[in-house]
Amino acid sequence: MRILVLQLTPSVRDCPVPRFDPQLGTLLSLLRSRGHELSLLGLSRFDLPALKNALARALPQLVYADIGGVCVDLARRTLEHIERHEFLPVVAGGRHATVDPAGTLSLPGVHAVAIGEPDATLVTYLERMKDPAIGQVVLGVWLRDEQGLAQPRMPALVEDLDSLPFPERDLFGYPDHVRGTGVIEIATGRGCPQQCAYCINECIARHYTGDVQWVRRRSPENVLQEIEALRSRYAPVRLVRFLDHAFALDADWLDRFLGVYVYNCALPFRCHLRLNSASERVVRLLSDAACQLVDVELISGSDFVRNEIFEMDLSDRQITTAFEHLHACDIRTRVIVYAGSPYDSDAALDATRNLLKRLRPSAVDVRPYYPFPGTRAAETSRENGWIHARGEEQYHQERNGIDMPACRPQRVRAFIRALRGEFPTTLDEPWWRRWSHVSRSAFGQFFTRR
Repeated sequence: MRILVLQLTPSVRDCPVPRFDPQLGTLLSLLRSRGHELSLLGLSRFDLPALKNALARALPQLVYADIGGVCVDLARRTLEHIERHEFLPVVAGGRHATVDPAGTLSLPGVHAVAIGEPDATLVTYLERMKDPAIGQVVLGVWLRDEQGLAQPRMPALVEDLDSLPFPERDLFGYPDHVRGTGVIEIATGRGCPQQCAYCINECIARHYTGDVQWVRRRSPENVLQEIEALRSRYAPVRLVRFLDHAFALDADWLDRFLGVYVYNCALPFRCHLRLNSASERVVRLLSDAACQLVDVELISGSDFVRNEIFEMDLSDRQITTAFEHLHACDIRTRVIVYAGSPYDSDAALDATRNLLKRLRPSAVDVRPYYPFPGTRAAETSRENGWIHARGEEQYHQERNGIDMPACRPQRVRAFIRALRGEFPTTLDEPWWRRWSHVSRSAFGQFFTRR
Protein backbone atom coordinates (compact mmCIF):
# COMPACT_ATOMS: atom_id res chain seq x y z
CA MET A 1 0.00 0.00 0.00
CA ARG A 2 1.22 3.51 -0.82
CA ILE A 3 1.01 5.63 2.33
CA LEU A 4 1.59 9.36 2.69
CA VAL A 5 2.60 10.12 6.28
CA LEU A 6 1.81 13.63 7.49
CA GLN A 7 3.79 14.76 10.53
CA LEU A 8 1.83 17.72 11.88
CA THR A 9 4.11 19.21 14.48
CA PRO A 10 4.67 22.61 16.09
CA SER A 11 7.57 24.72 14.93
CA VAL A 12 10.64 24.56 17.16
CA ARG A 13 13.48 27.06 16.88
CA ASP A 14 16.44 25.73 14.86
CA CYS A 15 14.71 22.38 14.19
CA PRO A 16 13.72 21.31 10.66
CA VAL A 17 10.35 19.89 9.64
CA PRO A 18 9.86 16.97 9.33
CA ARG A 19 11.55 16.44 12.69
CA PHE A 20 12.94 13.07 13.69
CA ASP A 21 10.74 11.31 16.24
CA PRO A 22 11.89 7.87 17.50
CA GLN A 23 8.41 6.42 17.90
CA LEU A 24 7.21 7.59 14.50
CA GLY A 25 10.51 6.41 13.01
CA THR A 26 10.01 2.92 14.48
CA LEU A 27 6.49 2.82 13.06
CA LEU A 28 7.80 3.73 9.62
CA SER A 29 10.41 0.96 9.83
CA LEU A 30 7.74 -1.58 10.72
CA LEU A 31 5.48 -0.45 7.88
CA ARG A 32 8.31 -0.53 5.36
CA SER A 33 9.29 -4.05 6.47
CA ARG A 34 5.75 -5.16 5.60
CA GLY A 35 6.03 -3.89 2.04
CA HIS A 36 4.28 -0.52 2.30
CA GLU A 37 5.60 2.32 0.12
CA LEU A 38 6.11 5.37 2.31
CA SER A 39 6.56 9.09 1.82
CA LEU A 40 6.70 11.72 4.54
CA LEU A 41 5.62 15.36 4.63
CA GLY A 42 6.24 17.47 7.71
CA LEU A 43 4.09 20.56 8.32
CA SER A 44 4.17 23.11 11.12
CA ARG A 45 1.74 25.44 9.32
CA PHE A 46 -0.87 25.00 6.61
CA ASP A 47 1.02 24.79 3.31
CA LEU A 48 -1.29 23.92 0.42
CA PRO A 49 1.41 23.90 -2.33
CA ALA A 50 3.59 21.52 -0.30
CA LEU A 51 0.59 19.28 0.40
CA LYS A 52 -0.46 19.15 -3.25
CA ASN A 53 3.10 18.43 -4.32
CA ALA A 54 3.44 15.56 -1.81
CA LEU A 55 0.13 14.04 -2.91
CA ALA A 56 1.10 14.28 -6.58
CA ARG A 57 4.49 12.64 -6.00
CA ALA A 58 3.31 9.86 -3.68
CA LEU A 59 -0.06 9.00 -5.30
CA PRO A 60 -1.08 7.53 -1.93
CA GLN A 61 -3.82 5.01 -1.31
CA LEU A 62 -4.02 6.09 2.34
CA VAL A 63 -2.93 9.02 4.50
CA TYR A 64 -1.62 8.59 8.03
CA ALA A 65 -1.70 11.83 10.04
CA ASP A 66 0.56 11.98 13.11
CA ILE A 67 -0.97 14.95 14.96
CA GLY A 68 0.92 16.90 17.62
CA GLY A 69 -0.82 18.08 20.76
CA VAL A 70 -1.14 21.70 19.62
CA CYS A 71 -1.73 21.10 15.90
CA VAL A 72 -5.48 20.46 15.79
CA ASP A 73 -6.26 23.57 13.73
CA LEU A 74 -3.48 22.66 11.29
CA ALA A 75 -4.79 19.09 11.08
CA ARG A 76 -8.35 20.28 10.44
CA ARG A 77 -7.36 22.53 7.51
CA THR A 78 -4.98 19.97 6.01
CA LEU A 79 -7.36 17.02 6.27
CA GLU A 80 -10.28 19.10 5.04
CA HIS A 81 -8.46 19.64 1.75
CA ILE A 82 -7.74 15.91 1.44
CA GLU A 83 -11.37 15.04 2.15
CA ARG A 84 -12.76 17.53 -0.35
CA HIS A 85 -10.32 17.04 -3.21
CA GLU A 86 -8.54 13.69 -2.84
CA PHE A 87 -11.17 11.35 -1.34
CA LEU A 88 -8.49 9.32 0.44
CA PRO A 89 -9.00 7.32 3.64
CA VAL A 90 -7.26 8.96 6.61
CA VAL A 91 -5.99 7.23 9.75
CA ALA A 92 -4.80 9.46 12.60
CA GLY A 93 -2.42 8.91 15.49
CA GLY A 94 0.06 10.78 17.64
CA ARG A 95 -0.30 12.80 20.82
CA HIS A 96 -3.59 14.48 20.02
CA ALA A 97 -5.18 11.19 19.02
CA THR A 98 -4.17 9.63 22.33
CA VAL A 99 -5.38 12.57 24.42
CA ASP A 100 -8.68 13.02 22.55
CA PRO A 101 -9.57 9.98 20.38
CA ALA A 102 -13.23 10.95 19.93
CA GLY A 103 -12.32 14.49 18.95
CA THR A 104 -9.73 13.21 16.48
CA LEU A 105 -12.37 11.00 14.85
CA SER A 106 -14.43 14.12 14.22
CA LEU A 107 -11.69 15.69 12.09
CA PRO A 108 -12.41 15.78 8.33
CA GLY A 109 -11.91 12.46 6.57
CA VAL A 110 -10.61 10.54 9.61
CA HIS A 111 -12.15 7.07 9.75
CA ALA A 112 -9.83 5.43 12.31
CA VAL A 113 -7.67 6.59 15.22
CA ALA A 114 -4.70 4.65 16.62
CA ILE A 115 -4.09 5.63 20.25
CA GLY A 116 -1.10 5.01 22.47
CA GLU A 117 2.04 3.40 21.05
CA PRO A 118 1.31 2.53 17.42
CA ASP A 119 3.58 -0.54 17.09
CA ALA A 120 0.79 -3.01 17.90
CA THR A 121 -2.17 -0.89 16.73
CA LEU A 122 -1.61 0.87 13.45
CA VAL A 123 0.61 -1.83 11.95
CA THR A 124 -2.03 -4.48 12.64
CA TYR A 125 -4.85 -2.26 11.38
CA LEU A 126 -3.15 -1.60 8.04
CA GLU A 127 -2.49 -5.31 7.60
CA ARG A 128 -6.20 -5.96 8.16
CA MET A 129 -7.09 -3.38 5.51
CA LYS A 130 -5.38 -5.53 2.86
CA ASP A 131 -8.08 -8.18 3.27
CA PRO A 132 -11.63 -6.78 3.58
CA ALA A 133 -12.86 -10.25 4.54
CA ILE A 134 -11.11 -9.95 7.90
CA GLY A 135 -12.83 -7.96 10.62
CA GLN A 136 -11.54 -4.41 11.02
CA VAL A 137 -11.67 -4.19 14.82
CA VAL A 138 -8.12 -3.92 16.11
CA LEU A 139 -7.04 -3.42 19.72
CA GLY A 140 -6.20 0.24 20.32
CA VAL A 141 -7.87 1.54 17.14
CA TRP A 142 -11.09 3.53 17.50
CA LEU A 143 -13.59 3.43 14.64
CA ARG A 144 -16.89 5.11 13.89
CA ASP A 145 -19.32 3.16 11.75
CA GLU A 146 -23.07 2.68 11.29
CA GLN A 147 -23.23 0.94 14.66
CA GLY A 148 -21.63 3.84 16.51
CA LEU A 149 -18.22 4.35 18.09
CA ALA A 150 -16.05 1.26 18.53
CA GLN A 151 -13.59 1.65 21.41
CA PRO A 152 -11.64 -1.61 21.71
CA ARG A 153 -9.30 -2.06 24.65
CA MET A 154 -5.59 -1.40 24.34
CA PRO A 155 -3.14 -4.10 23.23
CA ALA A 156 -0.27 -5.12 25.44
CA LEU A 157 2.71 -2.80 25.48
CA VAL A 158 5.85 -3.91 23.71
CA GLU A 159 8.04 -4.80 26.69
CA ASP A 160 11.05 -6.12 24.77
CA LEU A 161 12.16 -2.95 22.99
CA ASP A 162 15.13 -4.81 21.53
CA SER A 163 12.64 -6.71 19.36
CA LEU A 164 11.71 -3.54 17.48
CA PRO A 165 13.63 -2.39 14.41
CA PHE A 166 15.79 0.71 14.54
CA PRO A 167 13.82 3.84 13.58
CA GLU A 168 13.66 5.00 9.97
CA ARG A 169 15.65 8.22 9.58
CA ASP A 170 16.25 8.97 5.90
CA LEU A 171 12.64 10.09 5.36
CA PHE A 172 13.27 12.78 7.99
CA GLY A 173 16.22 14.14 6.01
CA TYR A 174 18.68 12.76 8.54
CA PRO A 175 21.80 12.86 6.35
CA ASP A 176 21.48 16.65 6.14
CA HIS A 177 20.83 16.89 9.89
CA VAL A 178 24.01 15.00 10.80
CA ARG A 179 26.05 16.76 8.15
CA GLY A 180 25.02 20.14 9.55
CA THR A 181 25.19 19.40 13.28
CA GLY A 182 27.37 16.34 13.84
CA VAL A 183 24.70 15.08 16.26
CA ILE A 184 22.72 11.83 16.30
CA GLU A 185 19.63 11.35 18.49
CA ILE A 186 18.91 8.14 20.36
CA ALA A 187 15.98 6.95 22.49
CA THR A 188 17.04 4.32 25.02
CA GLY A 189 13.58 3.51 26.38
CA ARG A 190 9.89 4.36 26.69
CA GLY A 191 7.77 5.61 29.55
CA CYS A 192 8.63 7.73 32.58
CA PRO A 193 7.96 6.91 36.26
CA GLN A 194 7.40 10.57 37.18
CA GLN A 195 3.95 12.14 36.98
CA CYS A 196 4.53 15.87 36.59
CA ALA A 197 1.30 17.80 36.04
CA TYR A 198 2.63 19.71 33.00
CA CYS A 199 3.32 16.46 31.08
CA ILE A 200 0.92 14.15 29.21
CA ASN A 201 2.81 11.08 30.43
CA GLU A 202 0.06 10.22 32.93
CA CYS A 203 -2.68 10.64 30.31
CA ILE A 204 -0.96 8.18 27.97
CA ALA A 205 -0.22 5.66 30.73
CA ARG A 206 -3.89 5.72 31.82
CA HIS A 207 -4.89 3.98 28.60
CA TYR A 208 -2.95 0.89 29.69
CA THR A 209 -4.65 -0.76 32.64
CA GLY A 210 -3.72 -3.80 34.67
CA ASP A 211 -0.27 -5.14 35.40
CA VAL A 212 1.79 -3.36 32.73
CA GLN A 213 5.45 -2.43 32.65
CA TRP A 214 5.14 1.23 31.71
CA VAL A 215 8.84 2.15 31.99
CA ARG A 216 10.91 0.02 29.60
CA ARG A 217 14.54 0.25 28.52
CA ARG A 218 16.54 -1.17 25.68
CA SER A 219 19.58 -3.26 26.48
CA PRO A 220 22.89 -1.34 26.41
CA GLU A 221 24.09 -3.64 23.62
CA ASN A 222 21.06 -2.86 21.46
CA VAL A 223 21.55 0.89 21.90
CA LEU A 224 25.23 0.59 20.98
CA GLN A 225 24.34 -1.37 17.86
CA GLU A 226 22.14 1.49 16.69
CA ILE A 227 24.81 4.09 17.46
CA GLU A 228 27.45 2.15 15.53
CA ALA A 229 25.05 1.69 12.60
CA LEU A 230 24.44 5.45 12.53
CA ARG A 231 28.13 6.27 12.76
CA SER A 232 28.85 4.04 9.78
CA ARG A 233 25.95 5.46 7.77
CA TYR A 234 26.12 9.17 8.55
CA ALA A 235 29.24 11.27 8.90
CA PRO A 236 30.67 12.98 10.73
CA VAL A 237 29.12 12.02 14.08
CA ARG A 238 30.65 14.04 16.92
CA LEU A 239 27.98 13.96 19.64
CA VAL A 240 25.17 11.67 20.82
CA ARG A 241 21.98 13.22 22.19
CA PHE A 242 19.94 10.87 24.39
CA LEU A 243 16.31 11.97 24.12
CA ASP A 244 14.69 10.16 27.07
CA HIS A 245 13.53 12.32 29.97
CA ALA A 246 14.04 9.25 32.18
CA PHE A 247 17.56 8.57 30.88
CA ALA A 248 19.34 9.09 34.23
CA LEU A 249 16.53 8.21 36.66
CA ASP A 250 17.72 4.64 37.30
CA ALA A 251 21.29 4.92 38.63
CA ASP A 252 21.97 1.16 38.40
CA TRP A 253 20.85 0.94 34.75
CA LEU A 254 22.82 4.11 33.99
CA ASP A 255 25.95 2.58 35.51
CA ARG A 256 25.60 -0.57 33.39
CA PHE A 257 24.79 1.37 30.24
CA LEU A 258 27.63 3.86 30.52
CA GLY A 259 30.08 1.04 31.16
CA VAL A 260 29.16 -0.47 27.78
CA TYR A 261 28.94 2.96 26.15
CA VAL A 262 32.40 4.12 27.18
CA TYR A 263 34.01 0.81 26.24
CA ASN A 264 32.43 0.69 22.77
CA CYS A 265 31.77 4.29 21.79
CA ALA A 266 32.99 7.04 24.15
CA LEU A 267 31.58 9.88 22.07
CA PRO A 268 30.69 13.03 24.04
CA PHE A 269 26.97 13.11 24.76
CA ARG A 270 24.04 15.22 25.92
CA CYS A 271 21.06 14.01 27.95
CA HIS A 272 18.12 14.95 30.17
CA LEU A 273 18.65 14.98 33.91
CA ARG A 274 15.93 15.24 36.53
CA LEU A 275 17.22 17.38 39.38
CA ASN A 276 15.56 15.22 42.04
CA SER A 277 17.67 12.28 40.87
CA ALA A 278 20.94 14.16 40.32
CA SER A 279 22.89 12.56 43.13
CA GLU A 280 26.64 12.93 43.34
CA ARG A 281 26.97 9.34 42.06
CA VAL A 282 24.76 9.97 39.01
CA VAL A 283 26.49 13.24 38.10
CA ARG A 284 29.91 11.61 38.49
CA LEU A 285 28.86 8.71 36.24
CA LEU A 286 27.75 11.17 33.56
CA SER A 287 30.91 13.24 33.87
CA ASP A 288 33.29 10.27 33.70
CA ALA A 289 31.54 9.07 30.54
CA ALA A 290 32.07 12.45 28.76
CA CYS A 291 28.62 13.99 29.25
CA GLN A 292 29.00 17.61 28.15
CA LEU A 293 25.49 19.05 28.63
CA VAL A 294 22.33 18.20 30.56
CA ASP A 295 18.85 19.54 29.91
CA VAL A 296 17.04 20.10 33.21
CA GLU A 297 13.45 21.09 34.00
CA LEU A 298 13.49 23.75 36.70
CA ILE A 299 10.08 25.08 35.54
CA SER A 300 9.68 27.63 38.36
CA GLY A 301 11.61 29.14 41.24
CA SER A 302 8.42 29.05 43.30
CA ASP A 303 8.20 25.95 45.49
CA PHE A 304 4.40 26.26 45.44
CA VAL A 305 4.13 26.35 41.63
CA ARG A 306 6.75 23.64 41.18
CA ASN A 307 5.40 21.16 43.72
CA GLU A 308 1.76 21.99 44.47
CA ILE A 309 0.70 22.87 40.92
CA PHE A 310 3.10 20.84 38.78
CA GLU A 311 3.76 18.07 41.34
CA MET A 312 7.44 17.74 40.49
CA ASP A 313 8.58 16.54 43.92
CA LEU A 314 11.58 18.85 43.63
CA SER A 315 12.81 20.91 46.59
CA ASP A 316 15.02 24.00 46.59
CA ARG A 317 17.68 21.98 48.40
CA GLN A 318 17.67 19.26 45.72
CA ILE A 319 18.04 21.91 43.01
CA THR A 320 20.94 23.65 44.72
CA THR A 321 22.76 20.41 45.53
CA ALA A 322 22.34 19.10 41.97
CA PHE A 323 23.88 22.25 40.51
CA GLU A 324 26.77 22.05 42.96
CA HIS A 325 27.52 18.56 41.65
CA LEU A 326 27.16 19.66 38.02
CA HIS A 327 29.42 22.70 38.44
CA ALA A 328 32.03 20.58 40.25
CA CYS A 329 32.10 18.17 37.30
CA ASP A 330 32.11 20.98 34.70
CA ILE A 331 28.92 19.73 33.00
CA ARG A 332 27.08 22.48 31.18
CA THR A 333 23.40 23.04 31.93
CA ARG A 334 20.42 24.13 29.87
CA VAL A 335 17.54 25.05 32.19
CA ILE A 336 13.89 25.01 31.09
CA VAL A 337 11.60 27.55 32.78
CA TYR A 338 7.91 28.36 32.33
CA ALA A 339 6.53 31.88 32.78
CA GLY A 340 2.85 32.52 33.41
CA SER A 341 2.05 29.10 34.87
CA PRO A 342 -1.16 28.48 36.86
CA TYR A 343 -1.01 30.52 40.08
CA ASP A 344 2.12 32.33 38.92
CA SER A 345 2.59 35.83 40.37
CA ASP A 346 5.10 38.65 40.52
CA ALA A 347 6.62 37.04 43.61
CA ALA A 348 6.91 33.65 41.85
CA LEU A 349 8.57 35.22 38.79
CA ASP A 350 11.02 37.09 41.03
CA ALA A 351 11.80 33.80 42.81
CA THR A 352 12.58 32.22 39.44
CA ARG A 353 14.98 35.02 38.47
CA ASN A 354 16.72 34.97 41.85
CA LEU A 355 17.14 31.19 41.79
CA LEU A 356 18.65 31.31 38.31
CA LYS A 357 21.15 33.93 39.46
CA ARG A 358 22.30 31.57 42.21
CA LEU A 359 22.43 28.49 39.97
CA ARG A 360 24.43 30.10 37.13
CA PRO A 361 23.21 27.80 34.31
CA SER A 362 24.97 27.78 30.93
CA ALA A 363 21.72 28.65 29.12
CA VAL A 364 18.10 29.36 30.04
CA ASP A 365 15.19 28.32 27.82
CA VAL A 366 12.32 30.42 29.17
CA ARG A 367 8.94 29.59 27.64
CA PRO A 368 5.50 31.13 28.01
CA TYR A 369 3.39 28.46 29.70
CA TYR A 370 0.87 26.68 27.51
CA PRO A 371 -1.76 24.29 28.95
CA PHE A 372 -1.15 21.17 26.87
CA PRO A 373 -4.35 19.11 26.50
CA GLY A 374 -4.38 15.96 28.60
CA THR A 375 -2.28 17.40 31.44
CA ARG A 376 -3.51 17.99 34.99
CA ALA A 377 -2.22 21.55 34.91
CA ALA A 378 -4.40 22.23 31.86
CA GLU A 379 -7.42 20.95 33.80
CA THR A 380 -6.53 23.30 36.66
CA SER A 381 -6.41 26.18 34.18
CA ARG A 382 -9.70 25.17 32.59
CA GLU A 383 -11.49 24.81 35.93
CA ASN A 384 -10.44 28.35 36.84
CA GLY A 385 -11.50 29.80 33.48
CA TRP A 386 -7.94 30.86 32.58
CA ILE A 387 -7.57 29.21 29.14
CA HIS A 388 -6.82 31.96 26.63
CA ALA A 389 -9.57 32.58 24.09
CA ARG A 390 -7.17 32.31 21.13
CA GLY A 391 -6.23 28.73 22.04
CA GLU A 392 -3.50 27.14 19.92
CA GLU A 393 -2.75 30.44 18.21
CA GLN A 394 -1.10 31.56 21.45
CA TYR A 395 1.34 28.65 21.41
CA HIS A 396 2.38 29.15 17.80
CA GLN A 397 2.93 32.86 18.40
CA GLU A 398 5.02 32.02 21.49
CA ARG A 399 2.56 33.71 23.83
CA ASN A 400 1.07 32.63 27.14
CA GLY A 401 -1.75 30.08 26.90
CA ILE A 402 -3.60 31.22 30.03
CA ASP A 403 -4.80 34.62 31.22
CA MET A 404 -4.88 35.04 35.01
CA PRO A 405 -5.77 38.24 36.87
CA ALA A 406 -2.66 37.86 39.07
CA CYS A 407 -0.27 37.49 36.14
CA ARG A 408 -1.53 38.97 32.88
CA PRO A 409 0.03 37.97 29.53
CA GLN A 410 1.68 41.39 29.12
CA ARG A 411 3.44 40.88 32.45
CA VAL A 412 4.63 37.47 31.30
CA ARG A 413 5.97 38.88 28.03
CA ALA A 414 7.89 41.58 29.90
CA PHE A 415 9.40 38.96 32.24
CA ILE A 416 10.47 36.75 29.34
CA ARG A 417 12.14 39.66 27.52
CA ALA A 418 13.99 40.64 30.69
CA LEU A 419 15.13 37.09 31.45
CA ARG A 420 16.35 36.52 27.88
CA GLY A 421 18.39 39.70 28.16
CA GLU A 422 19.87 38.66 31.50
CA PHE A 423 20.80 35.01 30.80
CA PRO A 424 22.24 33.22 27.76
CA THR A 425 19.46 31.62 25.74
CA THR A 426 21.71 29.47 23.57
CA LEU A 427 25.08 27.82 23.99
CA ASP A 428 28.03 29.17 22.06
CA GLU A 429 28.21 27.29 18.78
CA PRO A 430 29.47 24.72 18.33
CA TRP A 431 29.70 24.29 22.11
CA TRP A 432 30.69 20.63 22.05
CA ARG A 433 33.49 20.66 19.48
CA ARG A 434 36.07 21.63 22.08
CA TRP A 435 35.27 18.37 23.90
CA SER A 436 35.70 15.96 21.01
CA HIS A 437 39.34 15.32 21.89
CA VAL A 438 38.43 13.97 25.37
CA SER A 439 36.11 11.21 24.21
CA ARG A 440 38.71 8.44 24.30
CA SER A 441 40.21 9.65 27.56
CA ALA A 442 36.78 9.05 29.11
CA PHE A 443 37.49 5.32 28.80
CA GLY A 444 40.27 5.44 31.36
CA GLN A 445 38.51 7.91 33.68
CA PHE A 446 35.30 5.89 33.81
CA PHE A 447 36.88 2.57 34.70
CA THR A 448 39.48 4.07 37.04
CA ARG A 449 36.82 5.77 39.17
CA ARG A 450 34.48 2.79 39.21
